[in-house]
Amino acid sequence: MKPNATTPKQNGGNILIREMELEDLPIVYSLGEELFTASEWPNLYRTWDQYELVNLFAGDGEFCLVAEKDDQIVGFALGSLIEKRHNSWRYGYLEWLGVSPALNRSGLGSRLFNRLTELFIESGCRMMLVDTEEENHPALNFFRKHGFKNEIGQIYLSRNLSNHPQYLKKKGRKTTHRKTKVSPRNIDEKPPDHTN
Repeated sequence: MKPNATTPKQNGGNILIREMELEDLPIVYSLGEELFTASEWPNLYRTWDQYELVNLFAGDGEFCLVAEKDDQIVGFALGSLIEKRHNSWRYGYLEWLGVSPALNRSGLGSRLFNRLTELFIESGCRMMLVDTEEENHPALNFFRKHGFKNEIGQIYLSRNLSNHPQYLKKKGRKTTHRKTKVSPRNIDEKPPDHTN
């Protein structure tokens, strides 16, 4: 399939898969916020942020795709290329895949995935990597259906440091010794007259 190919779908309208552009970033971010909620996927929610999105776009923009239906972004696939020193293998890493809930089970996720796979192959990748939470059964089933295997269990732990004594001590110092920040808007202002 060509990078900008459109295909009619049963649910009406054509869907365009294309490379993500700068002006797409806020829309993709908002869709990700809708999909990766703290209540349903707390670890995904913690790692999905605007910096993650901007870094992927800036570093590996050619592997950042969007799906567009009726001039609206309805899905995305964000990937990156991994090259290791002294290793001839290149790896494609699917970092994020999201589809609007209205188009779940429409085949759009597979179309985004397949196009990203083609881009990785065109770039010389010999292996594709993906990870997800152990409880994310829809994602696991999707990846298995698309040929992923050799699952390795991995445990992510987190610790809230906001109750740590050192954190509380540092926070206490910050609030008592706060410096005035200079912002661009007050640089040009005249200093206050204290002669009165």
